Amino acid sequence: MQIVLGPVLTRKGGYAFDCWTPEEGLSCGYTYCRIEDAHYARKVEIRSRNKGSSDQTVACSTVDDFVRLTVDLRGRQQRAWATPLRNAEEDRGTIGAVYG
Repeated sequence: MQIVLGPVLTRKGGYAFDCWTPEEGLSCGYTYCRIEDAHYARKVEIRSRNKGSSDQTVACSTVDDFVRLTVDLRGRQQRAWATPLRNAEEDRGTIGAVYG
């Protein structure tokens, strides 16, 4: 599973970072009163996701990077879903045309 972590941002009531995965979409993070706490929590999230896991974690340092990556990954996911699958009749027609 691919995970994209956003930068620490100012939110109403404090500071937070967001997380995005193809399976779950956007998850808004907990709002911390102190910016140091938000940065610490983000670092812990990065380390815990990378430790002993097959997940690929991408930590973005800017909002532009976060938006670009999530839009790009969503586009790839939608293109994969939109790829039409061939049905059995098409396969038989192809085989019949080749082997007569």
